[in-house]
Amino acid sequence: MAAMIERAMKVIESRKAAAERAAEERRRELETVSPELKELNRRISRTGLEALKAVTAGDNSAALIEKLSKESAENIEKRAAVLVSLGLPADTLDVHYTCPVCEDTGRKDGHYCECLKALVRQFQHDSLCSCTPAKECTFENFRLDYYDASVRDHMSQVLDYCKAWAADFDRTSNSILMYGQTGLGKTHLSLAVANVVLEKGNNVIYTSAGNLFSKLEKESFGRLSADEAPMDTAISCDLLILDDLGSEFTKPFVVSAFYNIVNSRLLAGLPTIISTNLMYDEIADRYDPRVYSRIIGNYQMLEFTGRDIRQIKSEE
Repeated sequence: MAAMIERAMKVIESRKAAAERAAEERRRELETVSPELKELNRRISRTGLEALKAVTAGDNSAALIEKLSKESAENIEKRAAVLVSLGLPADTLDVHYTCPVCEDTGRKDGHYCECLKALVRQFQHDSLCSCTPAKECTFENFRLDYYDASVRDHMSQVLDYCKAWAADFDRTSNSILMYGQTGLGKTHLSLAVANVVLEKGNNVIYTSAGNLFSKLEKESFGRLSADEAPMDTAISCDLLILDDLGSEFTKPFVVSAFYNIVNSRLLAGLPTIISTNLMYDEIADRYDPRVYSRIIGNYQMLEFTGRDIRQIKSEE
């Protein structure tokens, strides 16, 4: 997450620099056309410097600052009139920031601005799409006709549940365990959920269990850069989707890390989606009975049944 925030800040800083550069270029160009405009700009700049000196001087500067502010406001008004007379908007020489709320600083009132959060979400989505077929996995193209008639109604209910869950998502939504044999659509539906929740403006981390536990182990041994904190990110994101649990090599570190993530997110009231080829009671045998207890007691269980869809597609 820290790396994505840093990346977003660099984009915002470049936006700020570009906006200020464009304003300066407009000023220079227009000053060649209008000597009056050039003089007004000189006066506005001069009174600004004098006001700064007056503020620095401290005592007995209030009257001078008020006088300079009035003079500056009058010159800005005159400049606007000149611009209008040239057939231009009155704010032509203003810096037109991409985000007028934070003026391309990325922060507002000591907090990250929505423009920065939007960039981070976009980077998350791009990262998701670069390592998974996310764009191809939607609720609309989840095909129930791949399921036998005997299980189609059940899978239709699973689909409807996931649609409603994604549509109503917030940080207090319940957690979900998607379980069942391989090739039954668990990854497809978890990606469909991820896309909808991301579009709603939430912070979503989608990762395979193997990839996450590998990063966590590197973090524990100090083999990641200082700006990477996968455990903090996994615990604090709005929605964590942990795909293919059980495919990783299980060892004490993995068992401990998995328990920490599940327990910490439950304590924080944050939702998690776990997909696995294990039957849910196998989780107790493979991991920690405490994890099993927390999942059974707090997660919505969604069983995926039917024939392997990949096999069905290969037969078509």
